[in-house]
Amino acid sequence: MKARRKRLLAAGLAVVMSMSLIAGCGSNKKEEKKAESDGVLTIGFWGSSGEEKAIAEAVKGVEDKVEGVKEVKFEHYSTVDDFFKKLPGQVAAGTAPDIVTVTNEQHIPLIKEGVFESLNEYDFDLTGYAQNAIEAWTYEENLYAVPFTSAPSTFSINTDMWKEAGLDKYPTTWEEVYEAAKVLTKDGVAGLCLDIGNIYHPTQYMNSFGGGWKDGKDIASAENIAGLEYIFKMFDEGLAVTAKDAGMTWDGEVFAGEKCAMSTGGAWYVATMRESAPDVNYTFVPMPGGNGKTGSTLHVYGAAVVSGTADKDMAANVAYYMTRQEAQEKRAEIVGERPALEAALPAFRELNPNLNVIDDYVDTATSFGYPADPEFQTDFTTALENHIYNGDKTSAEDILKTLAEKYEG
Repeated sequence: MKARRKRLLAAGLAVVMSMSLIAGCGSNKKEEKKAESDGVLTIGFWGSSGEEKAIAEAVKGVEDKVEGVKEVKFEHYSTVDDFFKKLPGQVAAGTAPDIVTVTNEQHIPLIKEGVFESLNEYDFDLTGYAQNAIEAWTYEENLYAVPFTSAPSTFSINTDMWKEAGLDKYPTTWEEVYEAAKVLTKDGVAGLCLDIGNIYHPTQYMNSFGGGWKDGKDIASAENIAGLEYIFKMFDEGLAVTAKDAGMTWDGEVFAGEKCAMSTGGAWYVATMRESAPDVNYTFVPMPGGNGKTGSTLHVYGAAVVSGTADKDMAANVAYYMTRQEAQEKRAEIVGERPALEAALPAFRELNPNLNVIDDYVDTATSFGYPADPEFQTDFTTALENHIYNGDKTSAEDILKTLAEKYEG
């Protein structure tokens, strides 16, 4: 899920499906976008080689399970930025994939633009899927993707560095993170990685200070101001580093490269650590500040059908097939992400015991709540970069008040 990494973006499931699909049926809209279905489906995604392996496992055997499927191809987007910038244009041009695996972090603007098809007409059995994961992909009572992960954000700590620094208990407050960062920042290593170019990371701070974006309803709250002031303090005192500062591409790479000791991350770190830093010892703890009860955002990957696909019925049933228990268990094994399906969780917990802490607060994790206008994210991260890199002395309060004037509604 290395998605969001760059700036910008009930007890089981029976998977034997009985499906009746009518090949080539489609609305005028579909016919305008693509030719009649030839049984070839393309799935779009971004991320590492592990992501592609997980998707390959998800579609294994699909030709036998979903009528009409003859071949599945993959389209890899280089970054999350690349995905969100390209996909709407591809839909307009009729060159988009039929299905995409996508997170709920920046999905509302795409839904509003008509990029994804509603799945309400399909009688999919979602018994056992995490309710908050389903809600994350429901907009105005329409389901726009079948969820296959349900992972709240966590706080990641390099336990080797922690022990070598003589530190004891892991932090539960941001003041404790600050004090630990002062001890850990040395010899070219920052105490904290905080990738301001990706709004995901500052959002964790806003939420855990008791604020959050709340769909643009309270941008300049006292809690958000306090969170942003804390972020500025960490950089002003040289205790935090961004991926850009470290000459790397995203926060997980900084953490795996041991250029920082702590980071706001999540289950998606597992595959990167396994591939890039197998000898590095680390753990996950609840987000500081809220003691795990507040502050965590719920990160939900879903399989969404893209508007204009030649055969929506076939694509929808493939999307559902990709989220079956076996596929979610394989994803947990390959990528390390927490399944959305209750029946797949035991396998995940056995494979990733240091992520069991997630169970304590997954039910209280919230949506990202960004204002619907995607320009908000650009304006916010630009303001942070101007402060940290360009010497702009605009206060946290003034930054947020300016954004509130423009985007609240």
